Amino acid sequence: MKLTKEIIKKNYELTYLIPGDLLDADVSRLKKEIADLVAKNKGVVVKEDDWGRKHLAYNISQAGKVYEEAVYVHMIVNFPVLNVQKFEQSLTLHREILRHLLVIADELEESIKD
Repeated sequence: MKLTKEIIKKNYELTYLIPGDLLDADVSRLKKEIADLVAKNKGVVVKEDDWGRKHLAYNISQAGKVYEEAVYVHMIVNFPVLNVQKFEQSLTLHREILRHLLVIADELEESIKD
């Protein structure tokens, strides 16, 4: 009898904020870094939306600097369930990410099994 390992994957919604005072080239570099981080953790970017620069409802202080605006980026990513925690920890430790939110996408989208 041969046992097979099932890798359960789910879709997650990721929204992250990066400093609004960065140049467009730096914003593109950071977006590529995050996409590479997704790939490094065996995930796939399903969809990416750039919500643009927005004024923050409250100032965010980080590394001795105060930010009044940020660039919002929203992604749908598909991850193996076991890799999500490591990915989120990497986001938390990333110096240029002001805030992030990673949640399971709506249940209307089915889980993908390999």
